[in-house]
Amino acid sequence: MRRSTVFAVAAAAVSLVGLVGCNDDAAPAASAPSSASSSASVTGAPEAAPTATPTPTAVETPTSTPTVTTTPTVTATTVGGAIDPEKALALAEKTPYAATQDFTTEGGPLSAVTKGRVNLNGPVRSGRLSESMSAGGGGDVVGATDSGPTTVVTDDGTTYIKSGSSWRKSPLGDRIADYHGYAKALLDLGRSARQGMEDCEGTPCFHLAGTVDLERMKAVEPESYKILKGKGVTSFHLDQWIDAQGRTVRFDRKTELKGVPMRIHGTFREFGPVERITAPA
Repeated sequence: MRRSTVFAVAAAAVSLVGLVGCNDDAAPAASAPSSASSSASVTGAPEAAPTATPTPTAVETPTSTPTVTTTPTVTATTVGGAIDPEKALALAEKTPYAATQDFTTEGGPLSAVTKGRVNLNGPVRSGRLSESMSAGGGGDVVGATDSGPTTVVTDDGTTYIKSGSSWRKSPLGDRIADYHGYAKALLDLGRSARQGMEDCEGTPCFHLAGTVDLERMKAVEPESYKILKGKGVTSFHLDQWIDAQGRTVRFDRKTELKGVPMRIHGTFREFGPVERITAPA
C-alpha cells in the first residue's frame, strides 16, 4: 500500500475521534334578533280585519371564525442581555444553518487541522472539509507538508475521501458531529455547567462546561463514540460557547486515550443559510 493511502486512512480514523401554534378564541355568538310583531291600524275601514300573528322567521346565528395565532418566536435572551442557553438552543433546534469550521486535533499518532463549510442542525449534517495533517502527538499541523484528504459528507450521510486524484467511500461514516446535541448534554449537567457570559471575538456567548459521560456521545457522534469506547474511555471534558441563536461559536473537547491526552478545539463563524453539497462523481 502506498504511503499516501495509508496516511490518509490513518488520518481519517484519528481525526474522526475529534472531528468533526392554534388559539381558538372565538367571540361569543351573536344573539338572534327578536322577531318584533306590530299591529297594523287600518283607518277608515268599516270593520277592522283580524290581525294575523306573523310567523317568526328563523334567523341563522352567525358562526364566528376561529382566530389562528402563530407560535411566538422564542426569546433567546433575558433581561439585561444575558443569554438564556435553554431558550437559545430551543431556537437553534428549529433553524438549520451553514458555518465555516476551523478545528485543530492534537494528540495521538496524528494531528490535524480541519477547515471547510458545514451544514448543521438539519435532519442530516453535511459539508465539505479539507484536512492537513502531521505525524506525532501535538505536532505543528499548520506546517504539515502533506495536505491530506478532502472529505465530502453528502446529504445521505455518506463520507467520501480524496487520496491523490481519486475518491473513495470512507468506512468511517458521518464525520460531522451534532454540536447542538453536545450543548444539550452539558445543560443536562445542571447549574454547574453554566459558566456565564463571555466575549468570543466580539460575539456575546454563553459558556457551558463540564465532564460528560461517554454514552452521551453515542447519539451525537457515533463513530467517535465507537473508537473511544473501544479504547476504554468513559467520559470527556467539554467546553462549548453558544451565541444568542444557540449556534456553537467555540468548541473544546478533551479526552485521554490510554494516558495520552487528546484534544479537539476550534471555532465556527460566517453563519448563513444551508448550502448545497455535491458528492464527487
